[in-house]
Amino acid sequence: MRHLALAAMLPLALMPALACAGGDSDTLTKFGLIGDWAFDCKAFPSPTNPFVTFIPSTAGQPTRQITTGNPQHDALVPIGDTALLDDTHLRLSYPQGAVTVTVTLLKDNGRVRPLEARASDGTVSVVAGLVQRTGQPTAWLEKCTAQ
Repeated sequence: MRHLALAAMLPLALMPALACAGGDSDTLTKFGLIGDWAFDCKAFPSPTNPFVTFIPSTAGQPTRQITTGNPQHDALVPIGDTALLDDTHLRLSYPQGAVTVTVTLLKDNGRVRPLEARASDGTVSVVAGLVQRTGQPTAWLEKCTAQ
């Protein structure tokens, strides 16, 4: 009985923390981006199958963590300037080296992919879902569920 009471109280205990989440974290949560994403959730993280984790914060900016299995390619960066453009489009920014990259994501059927990406130095890497360097469409990331 005690365990049931604790389980019932847990959501209530978390409510103040959720209420204090920052605007950027709230936007990521509303869009459904919080959690793990990968090209193939069943495969291990690798440089060709990075796991991207969006982490909310109650005390600062949310973060984006990339796990590749190779520490030289792994990264953890703050996310800012989030804007929910509509139900299927989200814009966010993050630092990358000496520039800030602003990306517009497209969401469809539990997947996301970059639709636009522009760096603060004017470099454009993705337009209309196409990687400018190769002309190929950006890859979809699927939402990974708890195993």
